[in-house]
Amino acid sequence: MTRLSVLLTTEGTYPFHKGGVSTWCHVLTQNLPEIDFKILAVVANPYLPQRYELSDNVRGLIKVPLWGTEDPIEFTWRFPFSRAIRSKMATTEETIQHRFLPLLESFLRAVLFASSDIEALGQTLLAMHQYFLHYDYQRTWLSQAVWQAFKGITLGPWQQDYGLDDITLAELTDVLRLLYRLLIPIHQPIPKVDIVHSSAAAFCGLPGVLAKLQNNTPYLLTEHGINIREQYLNLNRSILSGFARLFLYRLMAAVVKLNFYFADQVSPVCEFNARWERWWGVEPERINVVYNGADPKKFRPTSPMEKDHPIVMNMGLIFPLKGQLDLVEAAAIVRDRIPNVEFRFYGRPSDEEYFAECQKRVQQHQLEPNINWAGFTSEPWRAYSEADVVAMSSISEGFPFAVIEAMLSGATIVSTDVGGVREAIADTGLLVRSSRPAEMAEAILRLLEMPAAERSQYGQKALERSRRLFTQQTLLDAHRNIYSALSQPRQRLPLPMPLSLSAAFIPSYAGQ
Repeated sequence: MTRLSVLLTTEGTYPFHKGGVSTWCHVLTQNLPEIDFKILAVVANPYLPQRYELSDNVRGLIKVPLWGTEDPIEFTWRFPFSRAIRSKMATTEETIQHRFLPLLESFLRAVLFASSDIEALGQTLLAMHQYFLHYDYQRTWLSQAVWQAFKGITLGPWQQDYGLDDITLAELTDVLRLLYRLLIPIHQPIPKVDIVHSSAAAFCGLPGVLAKLQNNTPYLLTEHGINIREQYLNLNRSILSGFARLFLYRLMAAVVKLNFYFADQVSPVCEFNARWERWWGVEPERINVVYNGADPKKFRPTSPMEKDHPIVMNMGLIFPLKGQLDLVEAAAIVRDRIPNVEFRFYGRPSDEEYFAECQKRVQQHQLEPNINWAGFTSEPWRAYSEADVVAMSSISEGFPFAVIEAMLSGATIVSTDVGGVREAIADTGLLVRSSRPAEMAEAILRLLEMPAAERSQYGQKALERSRRLFTQQTLLDAHRNIYSALSQPRQRLPLPMPLSLSAAFIPSYAGQ
């Protein structure tokens, strides 16, 4: 019997970074030994160390670095060096003018002006991909003709429509450089597999779109968080240029639409995500929610420890969307009523600037005796069980593993009401609005000030609910069934009408 092969695509996660999405990837690959996986990982640079040991059924790891190289061909697996040289020699100005510029102009107009439907944009992307299989990526993008075409389109009616005055040469250059980097995944050949499975509706999903168009390969898309919402939040924080932000809004919205349109099945990790996907035009019959799950043999209640002060614990990488800064603010309020409280943060900083801001806020509130940056723990189940309260302060989430793991560990939880957290916790913990430190503090105080026996009832209910609904086995069984179904010959359900790019939510430019 032929073994099923799956190309699992990731972006900024597995197997080079820890976190919820990486945990999910590792669970799938480690525990479905009957399936052969290849990993295509879109990464920031080619020098990242692996954080996971890959199982024997992972037949290959393709690293696609967006930065850290002058020429992406340096780290491609597509062909030997001699052929790379031939591709550069074949990339003449005449070739670029006649074969690439029409594709680039069509792509830019579709993205910036919503001038075509998603099907047409997908065909344009496929043509660009096929061009880069034969011609050099770097030499093409550095062509004067490409610069003139890019400048002509972005500085034409598009600039006027949005009132983007005084766009500088530096801004134009930066945006073209970003486009060059972000589209590197389409210059890679797509391995022939039975199914492509993307872990995000992002640039790592473009190989799935291309495989669908080129070989009719079934494409499965999992949405862990609301990628487009999180990208908008990141852009508002990290990109100062209004022109650059608006361009990237448009580009990322188009990429999300491509993923949603061409996926045979979209599997969000919670119903909250499914509502967003339906709003973006995904038909209900293509959506199948698959909740995350953890191993109850690993995450389980441990014996209580003796301690002389209450412990509030937070688990997760330290970066803006996890909201640790809000939890530091909440800790200052809790400390005023419970002076010996300890807030224990487990997780490495993945954003050093944000971590520095958290530390600065600790100093401002004189919280040094109350805040413990505990770093990585190899026994998270014990950390959950030892805490009196597990506090999750995220600004945006999908269906976080940390919440499921805490529930299986019998923890008493207070969390921000984001993403699928409400679906996970239900009535087994307390929910507060995100970015409201005072509300978080009041919920924590309510739990800490109630009798321990009463507080532990929350943890018992969480344990029972998670063992019934959110185990690793339910996650694996669901994916085994999905892979089997997608691998069977079938015709994709037709869309009622071509989806227009303009149907996507695009924030208006307000000069912020």
